[in-house]
Amino acid sequence: MVFKYSLALALVGAFCLTFGGCAYNGPAAPSFAAMPGPHKSYESFRGDDQYCQAAAEQAIGYQSPGQAANDAAVGSAVIGTALGALAGAALGSAAGHVGTGAAVGAGTGLVAGSAVGSGHAAAAGGSLQAKYDTVYAQCMTAKGNRIPPPPPYYWGG
Repeated sequence: MVFKYSLALALVGAFCLTFGGCAYNGPAAPSFAAMPGPHKSYESFRGDDQYCQAAAEQAIGYQSPGQAANDAAVGSAVIGTALGALAGAALGSAAGHVGTGAAVGAGTGLVAGSAVGSGHAAAAGGSLQAKYDTVYAQCMTAKGNRIPPPPPYYWGG
């Protein structure tokens, strides 16, 4: 019975890791569309866009927001699994079932670590993306291009 429970937890944890680590990990890109400024040719706009994307990539250290999110998610899941296995082994040894306790603890730790990791992943990727977008928007605006205003934020209900 305990083995089936451990197997079920491990499968749920593997599912969380598989689908939690699916963030796009290609190069950073702006999360909004910039438009050419008035009386600006498309070729000039494209040059500004390439320059500003390079400046924004440099500002975030050439990291990928998606890769930062994946790394945070996997790191939390690994730590959760290790801590769960240790705690399970310690509790299992008191009952004389070290292996079963470690398996149950590892499965539980994997699920909990994956859940915590998804929050860390969003924060890690979102932070880099926000910095990239800020530098890109400042650069494009300074070069005379137009960017959309941020969406309105309403306080209260």
